Amino acid sequence: MVYRRSHAKSRHGCSTCKRRRVKCDEQRPHCTNCVQRKQECVYSTEGPYFFAGKPRKSGRTRRSSIAEQNADPFVGNVSATEGHPGAAQASSVVPTLNMEQLELELQWITQTHNLLARNEETRKVWEVLVLQEALHTPFLMHGILGLSALHLSRLRDDNSQAKWLSIAMSHKNVALSIFSEQLSNIDQSNAKAMMSFAGLVVAFRLGSSLTPGSTDGPSLASLIDIFTLARGVQAVVSQQHEFLQESNFAPLFNITPPELTWPEDIVDAFRRLEELNAQCGQQLVHHDRAIYERDIDHLRSLSAFTLVQPQSMTLVGGFAIRASKHCLHDLSREHPFALVLLAHYCGFLHMARENWCVGPWGSIVLEEIQQLLPPDWQHHLEWPVRQVWGVGSDEFGVLMES
Repeated sequence: MVYRRSHAKSRHGCSTCKRRRVKCDEQRPHCTNCVQRKQECVYSTEGPYFFAGKPRKSGRTRRSSIAEQNADPFVGNVSATEGHPGAAQASSVVPTLNMEQLELELQWITQTHNLLARNEETRKVWEVLVLQEALHTPFLMHGILGLSALHLSRLRDDNSQAKWLSIAMSHKNVALSIFSEQLSNIDQSNAKAMMSFAGLVVAFRLGSSLTPGSTDGPSLASLIDIFTLARGVQAVVSQQHEFLQESNFAPLFNITPPELTWPEDIVDAFRRLEELNAQCGQQLVHHDRAIYERDIDHLRSLSAFTLVQPQSMTLVGGFAIRASKHCLHDLSREHPFALVLLAHYCGFLHMARENWCVGPWGSIVLEEIQQLLPPDWQHHLEWPVRQVWGVGSDEFGVLMES
């Protein structure tokens, strides 16, 4: 009689191993099988993030495992459970730690969460409450770990950059996979996570485009994609707007612009935008003046945060979420006024260039916009062009031609 060798069942294996019907060792973010076969490794199950239970081995291997465990100060002594109720059940599993994910959580708590905060109240939400929400929302946890890994890839030396970048992309892929499945089923149980994820998506998308070897760098099309995704998530989450405003996430909705003395050139730039909007409303059939007035107001109020704190992501992500559907539609068709409005956004984006997620996004997209606009629209770019390159739009045109 032939006996099958018993083996441990993989309960949280990756999708690729399940499809191939082979045992997955559940290593994250990439299992050994996928690494060896050079295949994409995606986990779709809600497996444990930091502890992975592994069956106890027998004989010599079992004694070796216990010795290794006792030598690790982060893992409890197995003998400590002896004589305790439930000890037999507890001792059947030897918990192990995923130190990479623990390091990413520490990175989030100490540094990365600050990227999305605009004051002390919102900082506490991103540092603690969002992380607590992620403990029972897998796509949000993967989003947090992904953005933290992306941040580490920019902070660490060249020897570990590729490693952290690979981890970041893996978490991002899993996050989007799980997130997309829940878009059609938003309620109070996941509204906070959905709202938080919108901010993570904007930051990750901007930052990942600046990584070495990226095939999808900063561009007008990419920026429109970011706006579309962020606005789409926000539109869905708005179904739970009242619940969110009454929850402990309420500080995120309090976007009161800081008090400041506005520079004259910026006051003049917004005045010219408003005049151009009124002119287009009279002359262009499909130009919705009222909608664009709201878009201009959003840009003005959010830009105050950039003027007070240049590296703030409040304007960067806030305008992406609040840009009107009409504006996004016109941008995708390269309508001149929408491009001029976005060019002014790029001027403020350039002010935030010291932010590791932003970098040269503002200057790159502005240059593309200037190349798209007809000659008789170029003078409407005077403020953003001067802000980015320190010259007027006419002078910049001469420089480009030379």
